[in-house]
Amino acid sequence: MPRQVKEERFTVAVEKDVRVPMRDGTILRADVYHPEGKGRYPTIVTRTAYNKSRIDTRYYEERGHSLAERGYTFVAQDIRGTYASEGDFFPCTFRRDHHDTEDGYDTIEWAASLPWSTGKVGTVGSSYDGWTQWELAHAKPPHLAAMMPQAIAASTLDQEMSGVLRLGQSLQWMIVNLAPDQIARDDEPWGPRNWDESKRLFNERDRDKWTWFLPLMEIPDHAMYGLGHHWRKWLGERGRDNFDFLTKLRKIEAPAFITTSWFDQQVNALKIFSGMSENAASETARTQTRIMVGPWRHTGTDFERTVGKVDFGPEAERDFYQVVEQWFGHWLKGEDTGLDEVPRAQLFVMGANRWRHEDKWPLPNTRYTDYFFHSNGNARTIAGDGLLSREPPGEGPPNEYVYDPRDPVMTIYPASAGSHEPADERPLDGRQDVLVFQTPPLEEDVEVVGDIVVKLWAASSAPDTDFTAKLVDVWPDGFSMKLCYGIVRARFRESYENPTLIEPGRVYEYTIQMNPTANLFKRGHRIRVDVSSSDFPNFDRNHNTGGNDYAETELRTACQTVFHDPSRPSRVILPVIPQ
Repeated sequence: MPRQVKEERFTVAVEKDVRVPMRDGTILRADVYHPEGKGRYPTIVTRTAYNKSRIDTRYYEERGHSLAERGYTFVAQDIRGTYASEGDFFPCTFRRDHHDTEDGYDTIEWAASLPWSTGKVGTVGSSYDGWTQWELAHAKPPHLAAMMPQAIAASTLDQEMSGVLRLGQSLQWMIVNLAPDQIARDDEPWGPRNWDESKRLFNERDRDKWTWFLPLMEIPDHAMYGLGHHWRKWLGERGRDNFDFLTKLRKIEAPAFITTSWFDQQVNALKIFSGMSENAASETARTQTRIMVGPWRHTGTDFERTVGKVDFGPEAERDFYQVVEQWFGHWLKGEDTGLDEVPRAQLFVMGANRWRHEDKWPLPNTRYTDYFFHSNGNARTIAGDGLLSREPPGEGPPNEYVYDPRDPVMTIYPASAGSHEPADERPLDGRQDVLVFQTPPLEEDVEVVGDIVVKLWAASSAPDTDFTAKLVDVWPDGFSMKLCYGIVRARFRESYENPTLIEPGRVYEYTIQMNPTANLFKRGHRIRVDVSSSDFPNFDRNHNTGGNDYAETELRTACQTVFHDPSRPSRVILPVIPQ
């Protein structure tokens, strides 16, 4: 836990909609929170697309007051083309149409010159607000001293999962989070003007309508007002990493404290931690960057012990402001906050419900262990004969199932499609298009920490299709907790840049890269892997035609065959940590 820092409390003054001139003359606007009086204080900046003055949760207002009370000047800025700021909005999903690198640099230097600033500047924020930090950091603004980017992945390929669109999350993000501001900016007399109204309409009226709409490329512009052309461009760039942070971090000199969550689609921020440790531009950034990964949702501040239906115990709880004070108190105030005693990587191990303290990722003592798929050809449903074992498979018949994109395997997740949690997979137990491979009840604990990979030998009757995998912890009472998941689109099996279709009926070895996780499979629990061809609407549906899934309406069924024999040993590779 962070060391308790003696905190003096200040009275807060607020300057609203302060003009921030950019190098091209565009005016962005920021709310500035600072201790009252003429003193100077270290400054923390958030650049957001989500309304610095939002009134539904008062998220930025609460953060501004809390940080200013603790002796910081806090700047919350609407990025270009959003809310109070001028200019045209270009989402972060594009490589270079936006101005966020230059705008971020100019904002940091402007914040350092404020009369309430000491000139030392840090950044904070999650999701889009985390993306804006990485996007400005490689420009190396001189006054940037440290960062706290939260809940943002290293690349769009990690965020979207191997070039496959996260349909439910993406639609909700465009329609609920971004479109209302575009409606308000054009002063349209209809449509939601805020998140609350937009979210209500999406969940009660429109969510199922647009996730099932075909073709996706032709979702009407009014559904995502002002963003339709961005949506179509985004769909046209599948398989391209538009973040490119693993390249950009080679120029970054400021250290970062990264936070993410095992149930966050952005969990591969772990790759940024490794990349910063190995390749950042300064020794400080390489040796002082840290990461904390908890059992939480897609979050910036809610470090809670109970997520969904699972209580991860008291150690899972963290106080956001204690974490902030330990990090920025060290880098911006020069205080002894005990940061030197904090390990580089804090990883919460679910099941054990304790923190593992490490210096590197992946963990150096990892034993990558094959758990092979076994079956006599009847692994469909939880009542099938699918077995997961460390013993290599013998000769035996493959498993077959039919994937029908008109009847996909549905994602078990809450109404907020952008936030996963440890869902119970039992509602899917009877699906005939899900192969289930599981161990007998474990005779001893198995700790798994790291990236999860499935090597799947499979054939399809289609020229293109998908294969999915989920890692599940089956409790003795039957609760089946989904830990992580992955998908491979057949056309991307060898290359994102040069996709190629498959030959129907031919057997290929597919690599399904799943999200990383950290879990102790306890004695008496089972380790389970579910294999199928859809996870909708977490991911869009493969139409099985070999055409453009986003521009066509035709849907075909595919007959899928999964092999598990000595020459084609389908398996999951688990990063086991010796006990």
